Amino acid sequence: MNTSYRDAMDALRFTREQKENMVENLMAAPAGRTVRPLRLRRFAAAGTAAALALSLGVAGAAGVLDSAGSAFAGLFGGGTAETEIIDQIGRPIGASATRDGVTITADAIIGDTYSYAIVYSIRREDGAPLVSREVLEAAEEGQPLPLSFRDSGASLDLLTSAAHGQSFFYDADPADSAIQFVEMMTCEDPIKPGTATATFRDLSVYTSGDYRSHELLAKGTWRLRFDFAFEDCSVSLPAGQDFTFSGLDATLDAVTLSPLSIQVEYTVHQELAWEGNGADGQMSAERQAQLYRIFDSLPVVVTYTDGSALTLGRGGGIAPGGGETVCHKSRIFDTIRPLDEVASVTVGDIVIPVEAGN
Repeated sequence: MNTSYRDAMDALRFTREQKENMVENLMAAPAGRTVRPLRLRRFAAAGTAAALALSLGVAGAAGVLDSAGSAFAGLFGGGTAETEIIDQIGRPIGASATRDGVTITADAIIGDTYSYAIVYSIRREDGAPLVSREVLEAAEEGQPLPLSFRDSGASLDLLTSAAHGQSFFYDADPADSAIQFVEMMTCEDPIKPGTATATFRDLSVYTSGDYRSHELLAKGTWRLRFDFAFEDCSVSLPAGQDFTFSGLDATLDAVTLSPLSIQVEYTVHQELAWEGNGADGQMSAERQAQLYRIFDSLPVVVTYTDGSALTLGRGGGIAPGGGETVCHKSRIFDTIRPLDEVASVTVGDIVIPVEAGN
């Protein structure tokens, strides 16, 4: 199955079974019908879906990079200001594991209250290129490399909340033989520092443009265990305001902002039930589209002091129950900017200034 569709489904929070059913329905769409996966960022998420799953084991240690900023170079703009902020709040890691002549190293982590990003490097022990030059050149500029793990993802031992996100492969430095893999995730509950275990299985390269045929590059299971820690510089903005959107009454519960991401939590005072599901648990395309429209209809805008603005797209969760619906809308930013460059956050018709001390 084309994994880009699975990645797209992670933009909203559903149960694993609901997401699988929706993906299967999309893949079974009649000929001539165009189904467009979500475009998530500079590198679209197509390769593997990041999954939170418990795993065990300890990997050996490798050399630690000088800074987190160097590991994330190019992912968040790559300028001097971005690198300095990442160095302040990120942490180098350096844990690694080797299987079938291939070593995977966790280079660095950056995070905040709800979100995190981890960069891994993948290289052959003998120093040979991981993939051919043809594969590197075939990837369009700004697009991910056509690689895939059969299963992958970092799990925080005490993390139990729902999460959504993306992962993709890219080449940070064409001059060396390593390939990078990044995982970006947002959780609905605050992340607690602890121990993370990253597990990867069976690395392959896709040999067709439709992401159906692939060739195995390295077989086995890589497990890396490391401290899940970073400097959280999130701020909480004033909340508690009532508002209305799409004819629905709601209350703004919380707005959490950091240089890495934003998360908006609100409660709709009406239960947006999963009506339209059949006896087999499958959600109708019409109901799926309806939920997307409701979720997307609430504008959330980050406005910067230079006059530029960022509108949050799809990404978050919907949890109906008890006559209400708890919603989360979140975004990991494309660029890292200090909080003193943020002028305000707008949720619906509520404008919240971002000031020192928020």
